[in-house]
Amino acid sequence: MKIRDIKTYPLMYMKPSPKLPRTFILVKVETDEGIFGWGEASSAYGHSFPMVVKEIIDGTFKRILVGEDPLQIERLVTKMRTYIWGYLGSNGVSCQAISAVEIALWDILGKVAGLPVYKLLGADKDRVKVYATGAANFTVDYDWHMEFFERNLREGYTGVKVRVGKSKDWDEEFVRRVRELVGPDINVMIDAYMTYKPDTAIEMANRFAPYKPYFYEEPLSQYDLSSLERISRISPVPIALGERVCSLYAFKELVERKIGNIFQPDATIVGGIKECLAVCTMAEAFSIPCIPHIGGCAAVGYAANLHVALASRNVSMLELDGADYQPMRDEILVDPIFDATNGGVLKDGTIHAPEKPGLGIDINEEAFEKFPYTRGITYNDVFPQYGAGIV
Repeated sequence: MKIRDIKTYPLMYMKPSPKLPRTFILVKVETDEGIFGWGEASSAYGHSFPMVVKEIIDGTFKRILVGEDPLQIERLVTKMRTYIWGYLGSNGVSCQAISAVEIALWDILGKVAGLPVYKLLGADKDRVKVYATGAANFTVDYDWHMEFFERNLREGYTGVKVRVGKSKDWDEEFVRRVRELVGPDINVMIDAYMTYKPDTAIEMANRFAPYKPYFYEEPLSQYDLSSLERISRISPVPIALGERVCSLYAFKELVERKIGNIFQPDATIVGGIKECLAVCTMAEAFSIPCIPHIGGCAAVGYAANLHVALASRNVSMLELDGADYQPMRDEILVDPIFDATNGGVLKDGTIHAPEKPGLGIDINEEAFEKFPYTRGITYNDVFPQYGAGIV
């Protein structure tokens, strides 16, 4: 079996509230025996990066991988790294481009073996608990968010994540209201999306603590390692991070510097399925639990991270986007297995393993025509404070 072609699909849809674009890049690796695999690089959060990932794959990876054996995943990942890490570095879009191809190769391997990927990886369990991520929407009042989370609770989620970053008082009141809404037995997570300055981040950790959050995510810029090291040491709330961390090596530095109490690797960002699982395994040796990130993936990214979660004994919970309108999660699938609004995805607060070979999903390529990518405003145009450390 040889790789015959690699195709890339930049896609986009408009979120209704707040109105902003969400972008995606899917990858299809085809073989000369008719078997193909799907991959995804995280290009969500409204950023206009899919064309950069597309160029890396179309311009370099396709040239060096066509004609190769798709089952030699480790060797092909090394080959991709060799060609781009020296020039583009190991972070950001370069690592995400590798992630997309690597995920597609695992999809092929599973189909050849006739097994779902999580079983090829060792299969620690056949289901995992899930929590719902709330909307980053500061244009609406608290009641809008309460209705959002009330629906998530009806759908069966075992926890909810609050997106903060508007102002200190607004953020604390938001967390207080959510805790009051869900009660003491539902997990409440907090995501600051790198909005705070160092002193503010520590102040807010203490202000959030009485509401007993499960974790406090990305309080600071991922590049301010010294401040992250400090807040990880003194925060009364566990610090979670890792969705933007690329490679096992980068997570190793976090471990060595004791940065973060919970890691959130994402297979569409960190280098693929195997790299994501390697992060979970390394973290387990240092008693650092992992909760894979799925904040803005299409269906392929959902599936990839689900298989990692099912294969790792260091993962007891998984993130799912709590929004009800997610066409790139649901409408591009022949069978929308991740659609919680139909009651099919959550059973007793858990998502069950797909049993079809590979990633276990069937993509409807005809649906792509409804979601063409066009350049326009980005996430940061709508929320300039996110990631800026200005609160």
